[in-house]
Amino acid sequence: MLKKICLTIAALLPATLAFAQVPTTSTTYTSPPTIQVGGPAGCIITQATVLNYDPNTNTITIVNGVDSCYTNGGGGGGLKTASVLVSISPSSYTIGSGAAAPVVSVTNQTAEALVTCSLNPTNGFTAAPASITNSGTFTLSAPATAGTYSFTPTCTTQTTGYNTAVAVSGNTSLSVAPSTPPPSGCSATQTSTALGGKTFQRQCNGTVTMYPSGVGSTGALTDLGTIFGNKTYPNYLYSGQTPTFFIDSGSYVALAFTPVASGLIKFTANNSYGDGGTISLSTSPGGLTAGAPGVICASSYGNLNSLLVSTSSGTCMVTMGQTYYINFADTNSNGDYLCFGGSTGACSQSRVSYAFTARAQ
Repeated sequence: MLKKICLTIAALLPATLAFAQVPTTSTTYTSPPTIQVGGPAGCIITQATVLNYDPNTNTITIVNGVDSCYTNGGGGGGLKTASVLVSISPSSYTIGSGAAAPVVSVTNQTAEALVTCSLNPTNGFTAAPASITNSGTFTLSAPATAGTYSFTPTCTTQTTGYNTAVAVSGNTSLSVAPSTPPPSGCSATQTSTALGGKTFQRQCNGTVTMYPSGVGSTGALTDLGTIFGNKTYPNYLYSGQTPTFFIDSGSYVALAFTPVASGLIKFTANNSYGDGGTISLSTSPGGLTAGAPGVICASSYGNLNSLLVSTSSGTCMVTMGQTYYINFADTNSNGDYLCFGGSTGACSQSRVSYAFTARAQ
């Protein structure tokens, strides 16, 4: 199929060529170029293998070219095609990192056409809003399964003179990585994130007492299920009790857990038995500082500070099958280690106490 583009440069030709027959010049392309006509909002000609220029008629003939503006076999009565550019941010995501969910951006490239786009992802993802007009963003649900996914919106227009289908270009590929494996074992070398420039070392053994029952245990302070009655998330034996941790000065306690069913657990400071110190949820032990890598959420020292962990929603949302840590330390946001009662001092040990509830969802 031949397409012609007439150039208005005849006045520039030398007078001696005006009446002479000049040979046609021809350019052949092994890789067809993209020919942009009329700027970014104009037509695009692709698949052209040869460009012939005839100076006698001042005409360029494009061989095998496909014109985006004409889809009915050529001629001036065809419909134009609007276009949008899409992208995704971030393009990679680690499960359990606590990072913001990926966002798919859509930018209308055709100002004179009103474009509507919708996104209906598969593989367990959801997107909001249901649709956008012209330009905007779709926010995806937080990835829960490792893999590589692509999110291409479907875009249409009802603008007169345009094809209903809108061309979509760009890259919306998302690479989802599994959660970072937690450090093996427990060691004092597993220091916390910094609070006020100060860090704390992990306490691997100690004493915890459940109130009001008075049930106590001494030994490893590393696993949430062991401390709360050898049960799994969210069905813990001591739900309704107030665990009180005896934490050494300059140390923190990190309890690992892996959700195996839908549900929630909640910790609320109970000053009857101990301080409401810093408490946090992270993907590695010692993530005490809000906003630090691997820290999903954190609550600083306070009389009624709390932490609500859920598999369904919220700022402390977790994914089934991934390992997380609940971290406790009797410290304020300045990194001052506190004695029971909230005062700074030379105590060798303090108490952190939280009322604990848990239930399935």
